[in-house]
Order: sequence, then C-alpha cells, then structure tokens
Amino acid sequence: LQLWPPDRPPRSVSVEDDIPEDDDPDLDESALSGQELIVRELGATVVEEFSNEP
Repeated sequence: LQLWPPDRPPRSVSVEDDIPEDDDPDLDESALSGQELIVRELGATVVEEFSNEP
C-alpha cells in the first residue's frame, strides 16, 4: 500500500496546524466515540456492563 507518489515524500504537519479552530465548519461536535459509536454504526447491543473500579 502506497499513500503518496514515490517521487514526493509525505509532508509533515505541525501540532499547531493539526488542532481545529472553534469556528472550523468541518468540526463535528456531535461526533460519537466508544460505546455510542459501536451501537450506532454496528448495531451492537449492550448485554451487561462491568465496572473496573474497586
């Protein structure tokens, strides 16, 4: 798998440029993660939950 042309190395992005601004139109505040994402995208069902705290 090759992600860029062989004659051109991948360009690097500084950390400052990789952080979205608050007014970025592409910033999706409703993005899900973890359990909510798996339930929505894969149709998973929570059977039982365990707590890892003592």
